Amino acid sequence: MKKKIIYSVIAILLIAAVVFAYIQMSGNPIEKNRAKESLEAFLEQTYPDMDYEIKRSAEYGWIDGTFRFKVVEKEPIGVETTYMFDVSAFEPYEILGDTIHVSKIDKAASKKLNAEAEQYILALLQKRVPEINGVSTDVEVYSNEVAEWTPQLKTPKPMLIMTEIEKGDLTKEQMLQQSKAIQQQLNGESIDYYMAEVGYHSIVDGEEIFDYVSFTPKQELTIDDVN
Repeated sequence: MKKKIIYSVIAILLIAAVVFAYIQMSGNPIEKNRAKESLEAFLEQTYPDMDYEIKRSAEYGWIDGTFRFKVVEKEPIGVETTYMFDVSAFEPYEILGDTIHVSKIDKAASKKLNAEAEQYILALLQKRVPEINGVSTDVEVYSNEVAEWTPQLKTPKPMLIMTEIEKGDLTKEQMLQQSKAIQQQLNGESIDYYMAEVGYHSIVDGEEIFDYVSFTPKQELTIDDVN
């Protein structure tokens, strides 16, 4: 009787070890399904007119905790295009990069528009915050049909705007006021951005240090946003 109990315990432990190893290598099936649902919601919201299919199988990256799905776009002429999407295996199951968007970017046209946007925005912001040293943007368009960048230009995805200021002796309160002024200038021109980041540069004991204030267009900035 004791031997049977021992054998049963060993069998249960072996099964548990096999199941654990499978989950480690292939991912938790429940998490995989939730990651797929997150990807479906993203595609339906971002590309509502696209005819696509998400392949049922998914690769699991156990090192970085991601599921990789194949999304097949079915075009009217019968051509199929496959996109690989990585989705976090943990809540909130974030989509780690939009490969459909990236594949459509016209790099030459985007580079030209970025240079124009950066020049315009730098001049605009320096009217209120002359301490700004530079501006970087990530304007991305799908074709070269846009002749020039203007504040009214709506791109496939709103851009990120990054600025740099020498921190010097600025206090957090002064950094907050500058960031609010930058936000007001951008919003006053109705510039299409999803986030702006103000980087305050300083050198302490020979080491470069950056403090940041990041905000969205509608965010109400407070002292807690100065990091």
